[in-house]
Amino acid sequence: MYQFNFEGAHMSDMKWTRRDMVKMGLFSVGAPTLGMGAMGAWAQGYDLGPGNYLVDVVGGGDNAQLYTGIPVEGGGQMEIRLNQSIYTDDPHEIQVAQRLEPFNPLSWYNEWKRVADINEEIAVGYEEAGLDVSARTYYARAFTFSRLAIVYQEDSDATMMPGYMKMREMFEKANPVGASNFERVTINVDGTNLDGFFRKPPGPGPHPAVIAYQGADSLMHSSIGGAGGFVSRGMAYLVVDLPGQGEAKRIHHLYMQPDTERYVSDLVDYLESRPDIDSDRIAIRGISMGGYSAPRAAASEPRLKAVACASASYSVLADLFDFYPPIRDRVRWIIGAESLESARRQLQDYHMGDVARNLECPMLVGYGPTDRIMDPEGALNLYNACVNSPRQMWADAGHPHHDEKSGGPVDLRLPTLQDWMGRALGAI
Repeated sequence: MYQFNFEGAHMSDMKWTRRDMVKMGLFSVGAPTLGMGAMGAWAQGYDLGPGNYLVDVVGGGDNAQLYTGIPVEGGGQMEIRLNQSIYTDDPHEIQVAQRLEPFNPLSWYNEWKRVADINEEIAVGYEEAGLDVSARTYYARAFTFSRLAIVYQEDSDATMMPGYMKMREMFEKANPVGASNFERVTINVDGTNLDGFFRKPPGPGPHPAVIAYQGADSLMHSSIGGAGGFVSRGMAYLVVDLPGQGEAKRIHHLYMQPDTERYVSDLVDYLESRPDIDSDRIAIRGISMGGYSAPRAAASEPRLKAVACASASYSVLADLFDFYPPIRDRVRWIIGAESLESARRQLQDYHMGDVARNLECPMLVGYGPTDRIMDPEGALNLYNACVNSPRQMWADAGHPHHDEKSGGPVDLRLPTLQDWMGRALGAI
């Protein structure tokens, strides 16, 4: 096998393309893209398991499929989130698909609220009849639809706080204290007590733990539902609405700063205080906008032993704000900017440039070749910049669900991130 000699060179100075590699004779035109296995032992990561035909591919976006609209600002990307496919077996989702005015924020809110109200009414009937399990089932559906109703609301929407509080109410009724499989925790984060959710495997431990760093539209009330894939592999899971997210943003009016390690270090402190957690096996995962926040935190918090990203990002300004204009007002709200112009100025500091070389733990750099929300080239830039991390690229980790909601193909979703994290923390 051909081995690169990287002595005296940095990956940040090398942006390999398929054409470059062909010219160098590293593989033929018809050969598959060069995987990281050819880059020497320093780049070896973890075997990501069967089925990952797009794992270990180094590259960025497939611009032929991105509908970039060059030279239109932002690549001509349009709002693709406010849509619902009819290809579902859920009768209420089908109703929304039939009634929704696509890309209309008020119609989006009203139609999801309508089916949420239907399910709440059913749940109340079961509750009054003393059938608590059935009641919680339909409160859970009311929560899911309430969450969908508010997921893309802006700070200026009149429905924002009433909708958010209804979502919380449905969550608590679906997951009453004593009948839920997670703990409610309160952690002092950057000087403010913030609520969160914690779930762990059975037994006394000490268990390895994963911190969830959420994306721009994420809420801890729905994110805790993703804990099962980690808990079943022997890892505990912690999620908190951090500044710029959910409760911290809507109730405490806390906004995201570029140095996300300031929040994550407090979460690590909390996990270290728990006797059921192994303080030497704590990692972090990031999704969507968290694809910037998680590696940023891992680069400055040495107690994190691994980091995995879906829709990884090097620069929030370049990879999200400029790439996907429909999300600009949401990003403005997340960072607490008064206008889009001031948001652009503030976002100059939201990048990995000054800390990337400090990231030394294993990293899984996920991206979607045809992602229309987060620029997949940002994942390649992150990979190139983090020269001291044993890292892998994962080319099946973008935002495919938005295409699905418009009636596109449903992608097979493999448990790659959970398996990788389990091996990185010695849980598997």
